[in-house]
Amino acid sequence: MTETSPQTDTTPDPPHPYTRTALARLLLSDANREVAESALGRIGTEDDSSSTVMPGDFVREAASLIRLAEYAQRQAVIYERERGTSWEEIGEALGITRQSAHAKFADYVKAWRAPLDEPERLHPDGTPDDRRIPYGARYAPGSAVPANGSAEKTACTLDRWLRQHSGPADKCADQEHPVSGGLSRLSTIEMALLVGDAAHRMQMDHLVPDPQAQADLWDLHADLSERLIRESQGGPLPKDIHLSVARDRARAKVLRATPGSGVTWDSVIEAGQRVEKDGVPAGGIGG
Repeated sequence: MTETSPQTDTTPDPPHPYTRTALARLLLSDANREVAESALGRIGTEDDSSSTVMPGDFVREAASLIRLAEYAQRQAVIYERERGTSWEEIGEALGITRQSAHAKFADYVKAWRAPLDEPERLHPDGTPDDRRIPYGARYAPGSAVPANGSAEKTACTLDRWLRQHSGPADKCADQEHPVSGGLSRLSTIEMALLVGDAAHRMQMDHLVPDPQAQADLWDLHADLSERLIRESQGGPLPKDIHLSVARDRARAKVLRATPGSGVTWDSVIEAGQRVEKDGVPAGGIGG
């Protein structure tokens, strides 16, 4: 009888959500698409003599195109600010002073950042959820996609649109992901920090949080730690990461076994402390 070695799961980890800078770039790309699409529709001349064309229509169309371009410019300033561009540099690019650039665009930047810095609520993975966040940036992978779209869906749509509208000589013509391919995503460490923020927010929002929701957070944090171990490929890791995984799993187990609507925080902490005292349980991580 031939022995077979255990199969290793080669399923790739799902991508993390886009960074805030990437979301700003995505919205700029979408704004540029609107400008280009609107301009393309105004190039043809066949309908110029139609009885439906009223005096002033071409001026009105041009004015509409200008408004779309001005919106794209605002998105460009937001993206530049997320990239760390100074107001002085933005003003220089526009041919105006730093003070004028700040006066013209600062409120737009503030409105963009407000729901990301202090969102109404958080997704289970710690990413912000707020009705003020523009479409295309609001929902992370794995969350229910609302009618107004998602960042992932928007990026895929823009990939397809750009490929369709690129000429043979354009560098985007042969790229599978000409838009989404250049967008940065949160790292596993950054995601773990967001989960910690979500745990803190849960404590602030609820006197006695739902134990199952708390357990989900602890398990998610453990999942991210295990993913970090896989990504390290034998490289340096945070100290005691294996113990951290076991501690998180123990806390989640206590919470899932809790009847009713809550559990004292001390009992959850005690579960983690027992792991710290006794070490990683038999079976190792996830055992």
